[in-house]
Amino acid sequence: MWCGVGFGFTRISKVTRFSGSVRKKALMIRTALLTGLHVILCSSLVFAWNGMQDARIDSLFFSEAGDSLHAMATRIVQPEGDDERLEHNREFKAYLKEVLGHEGSFHYPFDSLQTVSVLYAPDHKFRLFTWYVPLSGQQFRYFGYLQRGEKDALENHLYELSDHTGQLREQPDGELTPENWYGAYYYEILHHQDENGKHVYTLLGWKGDNPRTRIRVIEPLVIRQGGPVFGHPVFTGPYEENHRVIFQYSANVSMSLLYEHEFFQKGDSLHDMIVFDRLEPLHESLRGHYQFYKPEVNIFDGMYLENGSWVLVEDVDARMPAVEEEK
Repeated sequence: MWCGVGFGFTRISKVTRFSGSVRKKALMIRTALLTGLHVILCSSLVFAWNGMQDARIDSLFFSEAGDSLHAMATRIVQPEGDDERLEHNREFKAYLKEVLGHEGSFHYPFDSLQTVSVLYAPDHKFRLFTWYVPLSGQQFRYFGYLQRGEKDALENHLYELSDHTGQLREQPDGELTPENWYGAYYYEILHHQDENGKHVYTLLGWKGDNPRTRIRVIEPLVIRQGGPVFGHPVFTGPYEENHRVIFQYSANVSMSLLYEHEFFQKGDSLHDMIVFDRLEPLHESLRGHYQFYKPEVNIFDGMYLENGSWVLVEDVDARMPAVEEEK
């Protein structure tokens, strides 16, 4: 009995000593785990804090850069001589290029640039900066950048647009590159896919051409592996062979070229439409002399998308959606 008790006591003691050892090891493991979790948590907080600090610093950088660019762009159009304006423009263009080269710049809106058009593509694959320098004698020079989204750019994500209007014929056709761009101030960008599934971005722009004429342009843009290409055959009807549509008219009048939502009704469907004034010369003998072209009173034409192409519709009523009878 005593031996049994002693055996039992001895056995219990061993178990007790073993259990204490287990608890000690468990405590050590728990301490190690808590220490590890503490380190991980602290590291995460440090990384998060650093990320917040980086984001704050980037936001501050772009905010200050935006303010500087706004001031520089404003000086371009101040009443000074051509040389001064072009010098201000060189400074602005160089600094804008520097800022757009900064990581994260694609997501900053630069909405303080009141004299510069900043347009994102509807799918956010790229954006366009365009502006002009007014010169003496009602002359204009155009400048711009096309910036691709950082995730979508293979190598070059920034393309400078060089206005080669003077080296191009009066109404150029065919494809043009950023190096020989038909300069314009773009105020609208649309996106669709053509019948081959190619992504096409249609730009609407204004162009102060010369002292006698002004221009509105419908400019399709495609992005290829080698970079952006201006001009694409995506029209039907009388513009079927065109890579762009150019409206040239007297500098003494204004022309409307706008994109209207749910404007054109065909059957039971409402389509968005590009709507524009119809231009005609003051007299038939002046046809082809665009300084004598003006909008017809309350006569508008338009284009809507069908099967990936822009289809011309004549005589649309700008006061209400146009209706085309089913044939």
